[in-house]
Parts: sequence; C-alpha cells; structure tokens
Amino acid sequence: MLVETIEITHVLPCLADHTKIRFHAVPSTDLREALPYLNAILPRATYNHAALTLTFSREHRIICVSPHLITGAKADNLQDAVTLLDWLKDLVNDTWARRGEIVPNYERRERLTALAVYKLLPGTNCRRCGLLTCLAFAVELAAERRSVMQCPPLFEAPLAPKRRLLVELLTGAGYEVPSAFSTPES
Repeated sequence: MLVETIEITHVLPCLADHTKIRFHAVPSTDLREALPYLNAILPRATYNHAALTLTFSREHRIICVSPHLITGAKADNLQDAVTLLDWLKDLVNDTWARRGEIVPNYERRERLTALAVYKLLPGTNCRRCGLLTCLAFAVELAAERRSVMQCPPLFEAPLAPKRRLLVELLTGAGYEVPSAFSTPES
C-alpha cells in the first residue's frame, strides 16, 4: 500500500458553481512516483511531468494530484469529497500494486477543446444531431455529453478525410471511439 490516508485540510466554496465545494487534501506519502502510472491508466488525464501534476475529471468533479497535495473542485459536499478521496486512495494503491504490469506514461496529454473538434466537423449546421450548430455539437462532444455517432454527415464519403482526423484527435485525447465511427465507408 502506497497511501494510507488522504486528509482534507481546507474546504472552500467552489468558484465555478456556488452549490458545490472545493478542497485541499494531503496524502500520507509522496505521490511523485505514482503519477506516470496513473497517467497511463486514466485515458483523459492531463499530465505535466515537469510540474508533476495530473488533472482529471470524475463525473462532474475535477481532481488535481501533485506529490504532496490533492485539490478538488465541484464536489457536492464534504461527504462527497471524502468519498472521492477514498476512491482516489484505492485507485492509487491498486495502480501502485500493479505497476509491474503497467507501462508508465510520461507524455503530456492535451485536453480536447471544442474548437479543435469543431474544425473537423462538417460546418453545415444541419441540426441532424439535434443541436442548432456544429459548434454546439463540438462543445458537447468535447465535454463527452454527445457521441460522434450523432453526426450523420461524418459518415458521408466526402467527409472521410475529416472523419479520419477526428478519430485521431479523439483517440489521442483518450476518448473511446466506437468502431463503427472509425471504419471508413466503402
């Protein structure tokens, strides 16, 4: 076991949502060596090896892990923060126990932005996805509230090059891409 406890030291109002809280917590041990392993198993984490930070989301909550400090935002309340940190402690300990099976990842993954997604969408604002604009769809896709499968024009032959680039972008950012989307049309 690498981490025995994670103790909350500060609870503050969340800046992004006044109905939530943010917190600071201290792990019982230095997490520096575990960060590249966590980066390898958390597909949408943003890791900065130079700064030794790993940031990721769990549902609507945001967690940033550094060697001696864990910060969180958008926790529902103190009990939610405690539950989240218990989950994180178990994840760190399980990952550390399996580190012999995991290839550590020291690469920095960039967050997927709506603008990057938008550039690869049809740009027709056809509304076949159920939204008013391709930009609105890009925002929802980047936030993982929509699937690429909901954009029918991407399956049309003229958009095959954009589709291939979008698959690369999504998979590179750690998003799961349905096999039907990544298969070129015949």
